[in-house]
Amino acid sequence: MRVPTFAPSRNGIQDAAIFEELSPDDLKLVLSRASVRAAPKGAFLFRQGEPAREMFLLESGCVRLNEITADGRELLIRFVRPGEVCGDKAAIAGAEYGASAVSETPVRAYAWTTGMIMALLKEVPRLATNLFGITTRYLHYSRERYRLLATASAEYRIRWAVADLARSIGSSDGNATIVITGRAVQQDIADLAATTIYTVNRVLSGYERRGILTKKRGRIVLFRTLQ
Repeated sequence: MRVPTFAPSRNGIQDAAIFEELSPDDLKLVLSRASVRAAPKGAFLFRQGEPAREMFLLESGCVRLNEITADGRELLIRFVRPGEVCGDKAAIAGAEYGASAVSETPVRAYAWTTGMIMALLKEVPRLATNLFGITTRYLHYSRERYRLLATASAEYRIRWAVADLARSIGSSDGNATIVITGRAVQQDIADLAATTIYTVNRVLSGYERRGILTKKRGRIVLFRTLQ
């Protein structure tokens, strides 16, 4: 079964997809039109349902994209890492944000208003191509993820969710292991896998008995790759 992935940029904005194949002059122009924002942990860059007035490119830190469900529950969509864009609906006049973006850590980001984006898309045609490519990859990731949720077992979905978090927010401890931390990492896994936290705990406990990982409150240490 094909597993959807959305790998984070490794070098921050240096290899950000939105800047792909821009000339040095065009890159300088685009950056000159941005404002730079710094936010502490727990700050909202934007909220679901608000008019989409700004698009952000994360330079440092980590941002959670959450959706509020019809019953009022907060659901993790994905994490945004340095070099990734969020709030791209701001490129469409009159659009609303489809999710909320809240900083998981202190963050620094570049921000462009809708008016500035519209002007830049005319001045730098390659920017439109890049933004379209980013949106297409987001849609492909979401489509493949929902296909996985519809056809795979809960255990398979949990394995995928752990692997996805390891790719997006995991860090190496220098001993060929990957550490995943978060305020509620098992709930994050449950959100991504569309299952209950009790099922997540049961499956992870099985992996722990097999020596694949260890888990504590807010922390999972992977000793081998899950896929």
